[in-house]
Amino acid sequence: MSDPRISDFMALLEVVKTSSFSGAAKSLKTSPVNLLNHINKLEAYFQVEIFTRTNRGVFLTKDGERVLEVSKAIVDLLAAPQPSGSKSEERTIITVGASHIPGQYVLPCLISNYQLSNPSIRFDLRIIPYDAIVSQLKEGTLDLASFVRRAGKLHPDEIEVAKDRLVFVASTKHELTRREPGLLDVLRQPLILYEDGYEASDLVQHFFECNDVEPKEIDVRMRLPEPEGLIIAVSEGLGLGLCPEIIAKKSERAGMIRIIQTKDGSYEPYSIIAKRSNRTDSGGDGFWLYLSRISHRFKGNLPCMLKMLYL
Repeated sequence: MSDPRISDFMALLEVVKTSSFSGAAKSLKTSPVNLLNHINKLEAYFQVEIFTRTNRGVFLTKDGERVLEVSKAIVDLLAAPQPSGSKSEERTIITVGASHIPGQYVLPCLISNYQLSNPSIRFDLRIIPYDAIVSQLKEGTLDLASFVRRAGKLHPDEIEVAKDRLVFVASTKHELTRREPGLLDVLRQPLILYEDGYEASDLVQHFFECNDVEPKEIDVRMRLPEPEGLIIAVSEGLGLGLCPEIIAKKSERAGMIRIIQTKDGSYEPYSIIAKRSNRTDSGGDGFWLYLSRISHRFKGNLPCMLKMLYL
C-alpha cells in the first residue's frame, strides 16, 4: 500500500466541507468512485474508519476528526509558500548525510514534499554510519545531516525533525498479540535484537536501563544488523523484536507483524535530529528553513510517522 498523496487529504477536506461524497466529487471534478478511493486509501493508511454514513449525509467519527486535523495541517503546510533556496542554491545539489532510520524512513518524504515547490533543487541523500556523518560534517562535505539520538537538549545548529520510540513486535499469530501483557511477560520470550554498532542498539540498551532490565537475564535468540532483517525473523516466529515504531507500523500495515502494547514499562521517545554544516558557503538554506517550519508545526510528530494524537 502506497503512502497518501496531497490529493487524498484534499478529497477528505472537501467531503467534510460538503458532507457528501457526490457533492465533493462534483466540486473536485471527479467521479464519486474515484473520491471514495481517496478516502479508502486514508482509512487503510491510518487503520481507522473516517466517516459514518447516514440518510442525512456523511459525518466524521472520533478517529476521523483526528485524521481531519492531520489533513488540514498537511494541506496548509504544502499550500503555503515554501522556503526556496537562494539564487546560488538554485539548480545545485544539496548533500545530506543520514543514518539508517532517518535516511530510509523520514527524509525521503520531506525531500519529496520540498521539491514540489522547488523542482530545480536536487538532493544527494547518503545513508552512512554516524561516525562518518560526524567526520563529513567537520570536513564540510555535507550540507545537512540527520541521525537519531536520545531526547534531550539541542545544540544551536540542530533541530528535532521527528520523534519516535521503540516498540515490541511479534508474529501475527503470537499469543501475546491477543492480550495486553506486562513487560515481564514479554521479556520472558526469546528476543531478536541488533548487532552492536547499529544506531538502534544504543536505544535498546537505554530502554533496558530505564526499565531496570538486566541484559544478561534476557534470552537473546539472535542479533541482526538492521530492522528489516529483524522484521522478517519476527514474522517467521523466531522471537519477539524491539523495533523503531515508524518501521513497526509500516510492517504491521503490510500484515507482516503485530505491535505488542504492554500495560507497563517506560517507552521514552528518541529524537531524529537534523544538523547544519558549519560551512559559511553551505547550500540547503531553503531546505533548512523548511525543516525548521516542519519541526515547529508538528512538534516532532510527523504525519508520515503515523502518529494520530499529536496536534
